[in-house]
Amino acid sequence: MTSSVAPLSLLAGTESFGQGTADWSLLGTSDEPEREFFARVQFSLEFSGPPIVHVSVVGFDIDNREFARLRVRAQYIDRFGFTVAISTSFGTQVYGVDISWLALGT
Repeated sequence: MTSSVAPLSLLAGTESFGQGTADWSLLGTSDEPEREFFARVQFSLEFSGPPIVHVSVVGFDIDNREFARLRVRAQYIDRFGFTVAISTSFGTQVYGVDISWLALGT
């Protein structure tokens, strides 16, 4: 049996989002059960198809009066980039989030 592995491409980066970011929506009231923020991340190089994307939180600024509820995920992944979705809920006030991302594909 013969198998081959195409050369893999790897891209990585960091992004910061917060109060100064257009459409920042993670500051609110406890009347809002869930709030989400979306931003598009463009790759510096194009993949031949959608890569696997891993995102992680590397820093955040959250008010200390409430629980720290924070979720970060990659959505709408294509060969040009992906959309990062950051969400929180109830009274958590998120002033900023720093993420790191890794894209692996061909």
